[in-house]
Amino acid sequence: MMSDLKQEIITYKSQLKQWMQTLGLPQYQPPNSEIEVIISLTLEKLRQRSSVQLAEDTIVLTKYSFFLQQKANECQTFLKWSKQIVGRLAGDDRPKLVQWTREAELRLERIQYLARRIELIGQSINNLIRARYNERK
Repeated sequence: MMSDLKQEIITYKSQLKQWMQTLGLPQYQPPNSEIEVIISLTLEKLRQRSSVQLAEDTIVLTKYSFFLQQKANECQTFLKWSKQIVGRLAGDDRPKLVQWTREAELRLERIQYLARRIELIGQSINNLIRARYNERK
């Protein structure tokens, strides 16, 4: 027999999937290797890149930041859902959900921190592009 938690999770995942589909959001995730290359560029490497390459880097970072925000939103949705059903669970389901909630809270914090760092790097690269443009004037 299926536990209450398993049935609730099946329902939750189905509803979340339907919601994401109705929004029409792309399920794009840039390759991690591409992101790692961009965020680990040294100052010397940044100086060597053209303004076009830097602009392309900011686009990749922006897309990745958007992807991270989607994942953060999924965590927040899970946390709201778990608060709604925890009182209805019995037996071993309640401690399982409490543990998953703790893990989701930690994951959410890491995702939000990373998204802020990625946005900051993208803004810094944009500032470099502007500075180069202003120097040429």
